[in-house]
Parts: sequence; structure tokens; C-alpha cells
Amino acid sequence: MRDYILRRMLLVPLTFLGITLVAFLLTRFVPGGPIERALAEKLQASQKHLSLTGLSATGPASPEELDNLKRQYGFDRPLLEAYGIWLGVLPGPASWGIVRLNADGNAALEISNPHSDSKEIIHLNVTTKKAPQIIVTFSDGSAAPQWNAEPAPLPMDPNPATRVVVYSPKFSGILQGNLGTSAESDRSVTSLLWEKIPISAWFGFWSILIAYLVAVPLGVYKALNNGSIGDGVTSALVFFGFAVPGFVLALGSMYLICFHLNWLPHSGFNWNEPFRHTILPLACESAGAFATMTLFMKNSLLDNLNADYIRTARAKGVSANRVVYVHALRNSIIPLAANFGNNLSFFLTGAFLIEYTFDIDGLGLLGYDSLVHRDFPVFLGLLTVSSLTLLIGNIISDLCLAAVDPRIRFNK
Repeated sequence: MRDYILRRMLLVPLTFLGITLVAFLLTRFVPGGPIERALAEKLQASQKHLSLTGLSATGPASPEELDNLKRQYGFDRPLLEAYGIWLGVLPGPASWGIVRLNADGNAALEISNPHSDSKEIIHLNVTTKKAPQIIVTFSDGSAAPQWNAEPAPLPMDPNPATRVVVYSPKFSGILQGNLGTSAESDRSVTSLLWEKIPISAWFGFWSILIAYLVAVPLGVYKALNNGSIGDGVTSALVFFGFAVPGFVLALGSMYLICFHLNWLPHSGFNWNEPFRHTILPLACESAGAFATMTLFMKNSLLDNLNADYIRTARAKGVSANRVVYVHALRNSIIPLAANFGNNLSFFLTGAFLIEYTFDIDGLGLLGYDSLVHRDFPVFLGLLTVSSLTLLIGNIISDLCLAAVDPRIRFNK
């Protein structure tokens, strides 16, 4: 078991790299990204200003504005290099600025210090006295080895002065705990996730707990009373929950229970009254998973009750309760145990349609908003957390499987 866990843990980084690389590349090719959104917002603001002043439109964004936006969102780098910077295996520009050199090949600029926790502003001088090398020094003339400078020419640049980008390289990616900055709210992605996790964890915990505590006993009841009236009634309810999508069930229950009967709140979440705000979204969120687990439990137990080893146990005089709850149930619960770790991903991300319908500010709604607004840093941050959770959950599933079924060994 120890060797198996170590092998699986060694596969986690490779699988994680594959998942994040594909997702990162897709975000670079999807239209309507942060640059297009920033340009659209600028155009709307410009049109509003022009409508108030009565002036005519000035045309699209300049090449310099486009270049600054690309550098701001990391689109100025090749794909693999940009992915390495986002991952944290390559140094990226922690702080950068654009400056134009004068006729003597010199320039000065003020820029924030990325190596200081305070909002310190430092003064730099840029010179090309040792051309073609561009030298960066502090304002007092001392060397600034942590700062680099390189030409940043623009196509069809109307300004003849040499354009230079000055930046300080720094390792700051996922491996350093930095998930980036939201393009929508300009906040740290990590802080956004930590803000939403408690609500999603609350709903995820209760949904998994109730599903297992109800689905397993109900599945056992249905298997032991197969064909009875109780089995038929519960089957109708189970198939209803399985067939109706959660958000459709949410809309119907919201109209009846919240607006018509006014028993429960219809939106939001309040930690002062957590259970009143939890009951209805939790029921709609868990209906499909609960129905699936119940059917798995019933069908698996029926198969085991008809197996040869059960008939042998009964022929030896083993009591009915021991046959069902010791021999058959332990083997029947194997499919549910195999999926237990995979539910951890659902535990974190939740059901975004339910959160959207009930206006619950969790990770699911955050992921939905990030896709709608093309907020790729938030989307990639959520993907990172959910991917790691899913990969670790797969290992937990194997451990649960081995604990339930002693026949399973991981020697090979």
C-alpha cells in the first residue's frame, strides 16, 4: 500500500501538468479575453464621453495601448513561456514600466518595488552608453542588478524615440502560492477563493453526508423489499430526482415553497440562519446524486444476495442479518466507496447552476462568473484547486476501496 501511494503521488504532478497546460492553452485561443474586454470598456467609456461633448470618435486603440494591455495580462510572451511563468517554474515580470529614451539614449522612471511588502516607489535611470546593452541603475548611480531592460518596439510607431520596457524578474506562480490577479475585480485570486470556500464547503459537506447516510440505508431497504409497495413508491421518487435537473427542481420549489408558501428564503445565504438558507438549495443540489447512489446500492446488493457465496453462507446456517449486513453489504458498498474520493471535487466546486439560481456566493457561482466575463486568472485558479482535489480524491477512493474489499491488493 505504501509503495502504491508513492507511485500515485508521483503521477499527480504529471497529470496536473497535462490538465493545466491544456486549459491554459485554451484560454489563449478563446475569443473575448481580458484584452478584448478592456478595449470594449474603453470604447464604451470613450463613446459615452463623446456623446456628452458632441465630438466624433477617435478610432481604435493605439498600438502602444494594445502592447501595454498584452504585457499587463501576460500575452506578450510565447505560449509555453507564459505557461511556465504562470506555473512558477520560470521568472516573470513582477513589476514593469515603459519609458522612451531621449536623444542622448537616457531616460528616468518611477516604478514600484516588487521585492518590498510596502508600496515603495523607486527611481531608476536607463541608459544606452554601452550600446547595444541597456543599463539600468538607481537614481544615485548605483547598480540595479535585479532590474532588466530590453527594447519594446511597436509596429508602425509614429514616435521615433526608442521604446524600452524595464522589468524585475521574479518567480511568482502557482508553485509559489500565487494564483494571479482577477481581471474583473483586480483582486488576488487566492483571496477570492478563500472568501468563497466556506459556503461551498458547507453545502458540499452536508450534501455528501446526507447522500451517504440516506442513500445506503434506502438502497438496502429497496433491495431487501424488492417488488414491494414501498420499493415502488421510493423508486418513483428516486427516478423523479434522477430525471429532473437540479436547477429545474430549484425553480419549481422556489416558486412553491419560497414565493407561494413563504416558508424559506429564496436567495442568498446568511450565517446567522444557516439551516433556513441551506435546506432548499441542498435538497435540489443533492437530488440527482442521491438518486444515483440509491440505485447503485440497491442493484449491487441484489447482485450479491444472488451470488454463490451468499447461498453457501445460508446453507451453513449463517443468520440472515449476518448474511446481509456483514457479507453482502460489505461487497455491495464497493462502488460507492470507489467514488467517495471523487466527490471531494464536488465538495469544493459545488453545483454552479444551483448557486446561480439561489444567488449563493460560492465557488460554483464564482466559476460561472469567471467564464461569462472571461476572467481567465480566476477560471485557471479554480481549475487548479479542483484538479488537485480530484487527483487526491482518486487516491482516497483507492484507499477506501482497499478498506472495504480485503481482496484488493496494490502489489502490481
